[in-house]
Amino acid sequence: MVETRDSSPIPTTILRDTRERRPWTFDCYPVETRDVTLSTGDYAVPTDCTHDLELDTYHPRFAIERKSGHDFLTALTWERDRFKREVKRAAHWPQPLPVVVETSWQTLLRNRGCMARRDVHPAQVAGTVTAWSNHYNVAFHFTETRRQAEFCAFLLLVRHGLLRRLHDRSTRGTTRHDVAERTE
Repeated sequence: MVETRDSSPIPTTILRDTRERRPWTFDCYPVETRDVTLSTGDYAVPTDCTHDLELDTYHPRFAIERKSGHDFLTALTWERDRFKREVKRAAHWPQPLPVVVETSWQTLLRNRGCMARRDVHPAQVAGTVTAWSNHYNVAFHFTETRRQAEFCAFLLLVRHGLLRRLHDRSTRGTTRHDVAERTE
């Protein structure tokens, strides 16, 4: 399936990074998934990517980063520098890189679930999330379950498609409707 700029803002194809260990399938949504190498993020749509044929890598201008609760804590602690590089690659994007976390904010702050046996204080997590949200082009989304996280990601991709469509119309100056009104 090939998407075009004038297609529906609802994606028909979602690109999924091949390095995803427990990927979302989007089986409950009217989309197909294609496994590819993404330079940034874990999920994107083809219309928001350029494809480097030589490296067979897609470079998105908008993507979703998926994190389980454990992965999220690891990214903020042991793999902080790697995760920071990922976030910095989205610095020039028109919208923030959404990081969808498969655990709730309350679970993290109450030191439960993935936090229960970690050597990290909830205040450290809250401080990092706040600082990075203010300093980098990133937005964190916390959900109760993996299924809710997948739904959140789908909605973020749809929202991005709608915003891109509105931006494209406004930069063109006129819409087809405006032209039809002038000719009547």
